Amino acid sequence: MSFELLFYLFFLIFFVGIISSIVFWTIRNGISPMPTAPAVSKTLFSNLSFLNLIEGKIYDLGAGWGSLVFPLAKEYPAKPVIGYENSLIPYLFCLIRAQVTAGRNVKIIHKNFYNVSLHDASLVVCYLYPGAMLKLKAKFEKELKPGCHVVSNTFTIPGWTPYDVWKTNDLYETKIYVYRIPGSISKT
Repeated sequence: MSFELLFYLFFLIFFVGIISSIVFWTIRNGISPMPTAPAVSKTLFSNLSFLNLIEGKIYDLGAGWGSLVFPLAKEYPAKPVIGYENSLIPYLFCLIRAQVTAGRNVKIIHKNFYNVSLHDASLVVCYLYPGAMLKLKAKFEKELKPGCHVVSNTFTIPGWTPYDVWKTNDLYETKIYVYRIPGSISKT
């Protein structure tokens, strides 16, 4: 076999592996790893400064390709920012990106976010799908402390009423739902 043929064969196997991994995790998770659109990101970051964040960490549930977790780390350099992604290829992409560009306050974890505690969150952001939001509702009610904010791109938390809705100036007028866990705010 010629070197050129081996190169093309390797590239084909590599490409098929990447696509297969993305398809597998899309089926398993119920959603593909979609980046947050630039217009949505712009709306989100132009409004985040209005949130009065309590002490704690910032979580990006389903960090995907890192379109929010890295800007969040830059926006809040004094807060730990943790992105969870269980789809292998986007996780590896984020991991490499974190090594190259991220500050010290960002951490990318290859784990299912349903299996981690969010008790120390001050802000949780997500761009998931209705089934995931329904499943997260019970987790949020059990684990999030009073004063914690939940910001969800496009999809609501069933049964919860957002205290604010940020509308994006894009073709779809995408909505970002903002929730705050009720109760007295603890200082811990």
